[in-house]
Amino acid sequence: CKNMEVLYDSLQLAHKCILNSFYGYVMRKGARWYSMEMAGIVCFTGANIITQARELIEQIGRPLELDTDGIWCVLPNSFPENFVFKTTNVKKPKVTISYPGAMLNIMVKEGFTNDQYQELAEPSSLTYVTRSENSIFFEVDGPYLAMILPASKEEGKKLKKRYAVFNEDGSLAELKGFEVKRRGELQLIKIFQSSVFEAFLKGSTLEEVYGSVAKVADYWLDVLYSKAANMPDSELFELISENRSMSRKLEDYGEQKSTSISTAKRLAEFLGDQMVKDAGLSCRYIISRKPEGSPVTERKSEWPSVEA
Repeated sequence: CKNMEVLYDSLQLAHKCILNSFYGYVMRKGARWYSMEMAGIVCFTGANIITQARELIEQIGRPLELDTDGIWCVLPNSFPENFVFKTTNVKKPKVTISYPGAMLNIMVKEGFTNDQYQELAEPSSLTYVTRSENSIFFEVDGPYLAMILPASKEEGKKLKKRYAVFNEDGSLAELKGFEVKRRGELQLIKIFQSSVFEAFLKGSTLEEVYGSVAKVADYWLDVLYSKAANMPDSELFELISENRSMSRKLEDYGEQKSTSISTAKRLAEFLGDQMVKDAGLSCRYIISRKPEGSPVTERKSEWPSVEA
């Protein structure tokens, strides 16, 4: 059963990705099925559904994050999560439904059902049958242990798609918008963010949680202010080195400038062109502060290395 659950979850995710990407496809000029009208209807309908979902959730709990195809929210602990129906079916005497899901789906059915949906019944006479159609449904995930949302650096501005969600067992359920997921980001930032996220799960009060997070932040601030004086050089280089991949051969980049190209060229100067002749080079380097004021690509990259 567990294998089938994983299989069906993968299939529905693939189906969702195809549908979501199709919207972007139909509004791209040059697409075979290009239709700005179709894209506009999808975008407008989706925005209205999410807006109404937010208004409904605000009457019960608090919306946390809105997306084009979903809404993250927190509901009171007393609000029913599931509702059980008793049936006369001997094989299935009970049917469990998600109460928040049913509530949102009723809202969608009442406001967004297409009552003019036409289906071709007789091709020879071009006879169509009109019926009501609605294939938009909310699916409830969770509940989760915690959702971490960073504050905006500027007053009046909001951050989009930047959050971390944790399961009840403390494992990470979803992560969006943070450097810890991006390739090539400093290991220092990735380790710091991972440590901070875990710290939010410690403590039973808000004060204890902030205290736990402050300990992690203080440690990494000490590393920065002391310039890693108490850290081995090998560990420091791991933290502040950057990684970039070069999809083409070095010679194909011509006069283009980038940190990875500069790293590969400098290695070629003292190790020979044979070391960097292949495509798919993975460049690892450290950006130095000096010479100050010069472009990053022209600064010396300490301890460069290239892997094919």
